[in-house]
Amino acid sequence: MRALIVSDVHSNLEALEGVLTDARSRGGIDQVWSLGDVVGYGPDPGACIDLLLQHDLRAVAGNHDLAAIGKLSLEAFNPYAAAANRWTAGQLSAEHVEHLAGLELRLELDEFTVVHGSPRDPIWEYVVTVQAAVASFTHFDTYWCLVGHSHIPFICRPAAQGAEFIQFPLDSPVTLEEKQVIVNPGSVGQPRDGDPTASYAVYDSDASTVTHHRVEYDVEATQEKMRGHNLPQYLIDRLPLGR
Repeated sequence: MRALIVSDVHSNLEALEGVLTDARSRGGIDQVWSLGDVVGYGPDPGACIDLLLQHDLRAVAGNHDLAAIGKLSLEAFNPYAAAANRWTAGQLSAEHVEHLAGLELRLELDEFTVVHGSPRDPIWEYVVTVQAAVASFTHFDTYWCLVGHSHIPFICRPAAQGAEFIQFPLDSPVTLEEKQVIVNPGSVGQPRDGDPTASYAVYDSDASTVTHHRVEYDVEATQEKMRGHNLPQYLIDRLPLGR
């Protein structure tokens, strides 16, 4: 079984389409695992939900998903994210709202615990520090854990100093052993690691590997849509920077 792992699509249809096309060209996919924040920031929230639902989807909710349907207050969001989320809420159909409202905060798929933020706090915690990683390792019972939220791809393993973050290599399968590891596939729709290309991963259950890939997409097309919807200029400007 091959699972496409996506996170933080953030209503970026061009990026999501690019990822799906690229993944199919690399051996195909049987399922799609979404780590949350399908909506928010970008111009195509409904279309992104619809496209994911065309596949055998397994998904958890992210903070933007919950805020867009009124299940999470916008008070903790920065002004740009809050403005985009208010706009997003007005674009969702009843079916889209029902889908987002029905998402779990945590799933177990094969030997993965799947969350948006962290296994300790699936909604808000970023796994970006050794302290957060060490705490996370005590909050899942499977061998492996998938997280998103930070928009930064990485692999994290327990280490002598508590935890070790290592770069998630591109296009090179990483073998998953019977040891704890946390994997972040990066962001499809709004990368923040200095690389604007859409980031994703593929899990191959037969080989017990996870592979990181990136794909270019039409950033300008997404920006033009955002301008047409009067979404915050800050969100438009950051896309080609990968920040």
